Amino acid sequence: VRAKTNIETEKSGRERIIVSEIPFMVNKAELVKKIADLAREKTIDGITGVRDESDQTGMRITIDIRRDASASVVLNNLFKQTQMRANFGMNMVAIVDGAPHFLTLKQMLQYYLDHQEDVVTRRTRFELAKAEARAHILEGLRIALDNIDEIVHIIRNSQSSDIAKATLISRFGLDDKQ
Repeated sequence: VRAKTNIETEKSGRERIIVSEIPFMVNKAELVKKIADLAREKTIDGITGVRDESDQTGMRITIDIRRDASASVVLNNLFKQTQMRANFGMNMVAIVDGAPHFLTLKQMLQYYLDHQEDVVTRRTRFELAKAEARAHILEGLRIALDNIDEIVHIIRNSQSSDIAKATLISRFGLDDKQ
C-alpha cells in the first residue's frame, strides 16, 4: 500500500512533495520523524525541510526539495526507506458451503458478489410478495366500493357475522382475507 503523493512546483522553481494519505496502520508522527532523520543524516539527499500541515480539513505532510534535486528520485527513495510504502498480510479464509477455505482475491470478490445478488433477489421477492398481498386486499376493497349498497344490505340483513361473510364470499368472489 502506498501513500498518496503529489509533486508541486513553486513560483521560484523549487519542488515539494505533498503527502495527502498514508498507508493503513502507519503513525503519521513517526513517519514525519523518520523522514526528518533521514534528511538530517543525509541518507536521502535533496530534502531541505519536512512539515506536518495537517488540520481539520485533512492530512498534509509537506517535504521541501532542494533546487538541484529531482522530486521523483527523492520520492522513490522515500518509498524505499520509510513506511510510505507498506506491505501487510491478509488471511483470506472464508466459510464456503459450510467449510472454511483459503480464497484468492478473485474468489473472495466472486463469492461476495454472489452473496449480494442473492440478498437483492431475496429482498425483491419479499417486497413483491408483500405488494401482491396488498394489491389482493385492495382488489377486495375495490369490489366492496363498487357494490357498497348491496354489501351494506347483506351485512345488515344477516343474522351473524359468519353468515354475512359466507354470503359476501359466494356473491362477490371474495376470499377470507379480503
